[in-house]
Amino acid sequence: MAKKRGHKAPAGDDVNVTPLMDIVFIMLIFFIVTATFAREKGIDVKTPEDTPPDDQSIPPPALLLSIQQDGFVRVNNVRIIDALSTTPVVEEFMAREPKGVVLVSAAPTSPAGITVTVMDQAYAGKASAVSLALQQE
Repeated sequence: MAKKRGHKAPAGDDVNVTPLMDIVFIMLIFFIVTATFAREKGIDVKTPEDTPPDDQSIPPPALLLSIQQDGFVRVNNVRIIDALSTTPVVEEFMAREPKGVVLVSAAPTSPAGITVTVMDQAYAGKASAVSLALQQE
């Protein structure tokens, strides 16, 4: 008996995928229900809307150490000291003002090593914060 051209296979030969889809959906629901979602904390970012402006804030007291072109240090534009003797000055300032900050202002042509020495001396004098600025010409 020869097959006729264009003869279709009976409908019973198709693969039924409905049970397969049922199992896939059941497994999907199972994994969604049993999954635990960990709440990881990231970086807290404070936007300006979060904190109201505080108009009554007083800036902390500051000790100004101006490094001159010749390498000497001027303390609060009053007296001149050597760069290696700034530690006792900073210690005395921090004893008077525990929340004070130290501002190091360097001349554009001052030696960079002197600036680093003054900043190291400020940290050795227990300064809580040391800022560096470049003087205007």
